[in-house]
Amino acid sequence: MTRRWWLITTIAVLTVALAFVTVQLVRGQNSGKEQAGADPAASRPGGGTESLQGLGWWPLHRSGTAKAGAHDGVISGGTEWTDGPQGGALRLDGTSGFVDTGTVLDTTGKDYSVAARVRLASEDRNGFHTALSEDGDPSSSFFLQYAGPDGNFAFSFTGARTVAQTPEQPQPGRWYHLTGTYSQKDHTMRIYVDGRLAGTRVAASDVKPTGSVVIGRAKFDGRAADHWNGDIADVHVYDRELTSREVGSLSSREPG
Repeated sequence: MTRRWWLITTIAVLTVALAFVTVQLVRGQNSGKEQAGADPAASRPGGGTESLQGLGWWPLHRSGTAKAGAHDGVISGGTEWTDGPQGGALRLDGTSGFVDTGTVLDTTGKDYSVAARVRLASEDRNGFHTALSEDGDPSSSFFLQYAGPDGNFAFSFTGARTVAQTPEQPQPGRWYHLTGTYSQKDHTMRIYVDGRLAGTRVAASDVKPTGSVVIGRAKFDGRAADHWNGDIADVHVYDRELTSREVGSLSSREPG
């Protein structure tokens, strides 16, 4: 009798152990399937810093070298290096300084976004000063700028301007992070200031890009115009519309 109970107990213990091993194996297989089917965090919008490097990225930390994109920026005119909020920055004189990125952004058939850190000089704030644009014919296809007549930052097309609605006007000597986005689906242009949505407008531009993205000036009526008077750093261009979460992340910290 004792031997029989010992045999029954042994069989019961082995059965429980086998069941435990089987459950763990099934869990492991399911976990592997979930991981294999999930997108890497970096490939999701806002999921990683790699997704925020963009089509082109020019830190302007005392060089025109691109950290993303195929071209380094070519610096021309009245410029000098200075300190920036997250490294160096480029100071432009407001009359001749600019950077040709050599990068073409499709603004006619796709969503897109542009971003930069900017600081205004104390003088000459009455006119337009453009931080980012793309050469078109006869004018830029977009303008990320300071609009003197409105006293605030704006994301603009020829004939349409989305002016930021912020509690106070931009102050000279202070750094701001600007992002302009455009959605082809609903024709909505948006401007963000320091990671927060500051203005929207439904508009469309029929100006096709004929040149590259330019830092520090615009093109109007076939000529260079609206040179930036102040400092610019950490420039990005994207061939998609950034989400508000991504804009906030980019405003807080540059990609690694």
